[in-house]
Amino acid sequence: MSEASRCPRRPNLYLMLLIAVSLTGCAGVPPGKTASNPQDPWENFNRAVYALNDRVDKNIARPVASTYQRAMPAPARNGFHNLIGNLGEPSTIVNDMLQGKLIQGLQDTGRFIVNSTVGLLGWFDVAKHLGLEKHDEDLGQTLAVWGVPSGPYLVLPVLGPSTVRDAGGRVGDIYTDPPKRDMPPRYRNAELVLDGIDTRAGFMEANGAIDSAYDPYAFVRDAYLQNRRYKINDGNNPESEMPDYDLPSDDGSPAPSALTQSAPAAVSVPAPATHAAPAVATAAPAQKNDGGGNPPPP
Repeated sequence: MSEASRCPRRPNLYLMLLIAVSLTGCAGVPPGKTASNPQDPWENFNRAVYALNDRVDKNIARPVASTYQRAMPAPARNGFHNLIGNLGEPSTIVNDMLQGKLIQGLQDTGRFIVNSTVGLLGWFDVAKHLGLEKHDEDLGQTLAVWGVPSGPYLVLPVLGPSTVRDAGGRVGDIYTDPPKRDMPPRYRNAELVLDGIDTRAGFMEANGAIDSAYDPYAFVRDAYLQNRRYKINDGNNPESEMPDYDLPSDDGSPAPSALTQSAPAAVSVPAPATHAAPAVATAAPAQKNDGGGNPPPP
């Protein structure tokens, strides 16, 4: 089972947002840049929170996740990952039904029952071998299906990338997951910590790509927004676009967008008259542009 899919937990969002507000002056847009994405009107605020998260990640989360990977055997890591994912299945089932995916909801119900019994509370993903694949549904996706707009892009302290709609969905998901909600506090907190470590360990391979990006903040933002569109549309994106990072040219001016700039016209290089082979090669484009008429004489 892939370790890339994780079930995020929900710390107190309101307290974290209050802390983040006091940090909005600590980071800004890189020199010469303005808010480049219409979905990100709060870019200055978001960059401040991103800077805080990045420091926490590099000084705490990454070392802990790296130690976890080295110290914990792969079978044990997979078992904990499966166990945590199984605790999130009731929330997935509720959102299946709210989105009108009745057949998928029945499949996920069967998956939860099989893994909770035969799979020893989810330690083993037995349902996968029965053809019951794991789905990823949450209240943020449900609200999108209902037509609720995403709202501005928002970076949450500790939790990372989100939107206004997805942030509200995180809070609502607490009430669609009775097993975790009703756990004793010490077990719920232990599950929260373990899930955070498991989630960060699953993204260790992305460290190099993020750190080497020209603008890591924009890289993470665009990746998150595209991934959410992918999930909301169940993998059927209505449009496939690559983000434009507006890389500066050598003279310091912004580079033209790769999405709007047309390809340069082919340069025609006349062949010397003394060489027969190039002359034959240049005849082919003339025949292509003939519009369907007779081919030119040799």
